[in-house]
Amino acid sequence: MLYTACRAEVASRSRSFVESEAYKHHLYDIAKWLTSESSTFGLFICGGVGNGKTTILKALQSLLKLLRSKDFVTNEHERPKRGFILTTAKDLVRVAKAYNSPTKENSNYVSCYNQIKDIEVLAIDDLGTEPSESVHYGDYVTAVVDVISYRYDNQFCTLVTSNLSAKDIAQYYDERIADRFREMMCIINFANDKSFRVT
Repeated sequence: MLYTACRAEVASRSRSFVESEAYKHHLYDIAKWLTSESSTFGLFICGGVGNGKTTILKALQSLLKLLRSKDFVTNEHERPKRGFILTTAKDLVRVAKAYNSPTKENSNYVSCYNQIKDIEVLAIDDLGTEPSESVHYGDYVTAVVDVISYRYDNQFCTLVTSNLSAKDIAQYYDERIADRFREMMCIINFANDKSFRVT
């Protein structure tokens, strides 16, 4: 199902799906993690550019939506809230800044940040493209670290893609976050898989 969802995601962008044994092997590893009784409650897909990491997140989002299409909406006060949110690391910083300095004008962003923190499945795309910390009206904002730490503490499912390797996480953020990644996430390393954008 995951393989088919990836093919459908590529087709929805009017592109041709390129068969690759390496890609199918990564999908198999992800499917094995999804169906196992592993204690990890997250997924970290790392590697070079253009090799299908974001496509996998979008496929997982579509797949969950399809599998849940006949489910009834549950209690809005439950935690985690049912659903799947896909955001980029840069967008996460943008909404975190609003959350740290709420106003009438940015109340939608504040609400969005609360949703992101408590959603059942959160997918953060392109981790490491955002500044590890930024200043907003004199306050330091460490959005990614804060959200990942919160979700780690609550054991909410978090999916992450990055061009950073697992080792790079400690250098870009800190050893505490890298250690949490090792505990909470199944690591799928695309390493130097060929970019599908290169013809």
